[in-house]
Amino acid sequence: MFEYFGNTDVGKVRKNNEDFYVYKKIDKDEHLFIIADGMGGHRAGDVASSLGTTTFVKEYKKLRGKDNSILDSLNLSLQKANASILNKATKEPEKKGMGTTFSALVIKDMKGNIIHVGDSRIYLIRKNKIKRLTRDHTFVEKMIEEGRIKEKDARTHPHRNILYYSLGARDSLSPQLIENFDIFEKDAFLLCSDGLNSMVEDASIKDYCILYPPQRAVNELIHLANINGGTDNITIQIVHFGNVAEQDKTETLNVGILRKKKAFFIWSLIVLLLFFLIYVFLIK
Repeated sequence: MFEYFGNTDVGKVRKNNEDFYVYKKIDKDEHLFIIADGMGGHRAGDVASSLGTTTFVKEYKKLRGKDNSILDSLNLSLQKANASILNKATKEPEKKGMGTTFSALVIKDMKGNIIHVGDSRIYLIRKNKIKRLTRDHTFVEKMIEEGRIKEKDARTHPHRNILYYSLGARDSLSPQLIENFDIFEKDAFLLCSDGLNSMVEDASIKDYCILYPPQRAVNELIHLANINGGTDNITIQIVHFGNVAEQDKTETLNVGILRKKKAFFIWSLIVLLLFFLIYVFLIK
């Protein structure tokens, strides 16, 4: 049905990995993918992300086993996960203030459902195009929506990581929900913490998803995020339906050809420059 791979990396700056990810097969036709990015540092962001996720999965499986709808199960499970983090912080004051982002994708019978809080992301790659399905629950994203800043300026905005929604921050939540959308052969989904998308442009994320199978794409993107700075934990899950790399062979090949031409051009310039310097040196 699909090819899947997920991985996580601490990055180049952080000492601890506060990200958490899960893939669970709910039944033969239903699959659950989750990315959570914990917040709080010494206040146990890693506890928030793992506790919220494991609580959600346990509750979701129980509700689906009782024939609750996917949408109701997602909503109720998220509220349970949120309560578990709040209760933990109440009982253990040293963990007060901990929280986590939470992005879940459910796939059943080639239909997708999403529930999302925070600034981790879920992307859809289809026909050589990438589309972000989730909305960042950040104040900077609101500024973009209100036209106060441009999207290109958000990447370097000093307050780009300040959230107004996360699990563990308040008793009630209004998560983003995307219900029962169609999935087609050769579609791909990428779930990630912001340690990827803050370091790697969407266009590059798309290229790697198209050019490589999930395992290589995930590991190459983690490597690229680290090369570009690796300022945060990096967690990625990729789901391929069919051979995504074959969905538009012409475009895929063109990407590779353009990269080779660019590399050839750069090396040609270097060689010419070396010959010029040698020539000048010999003349003198």
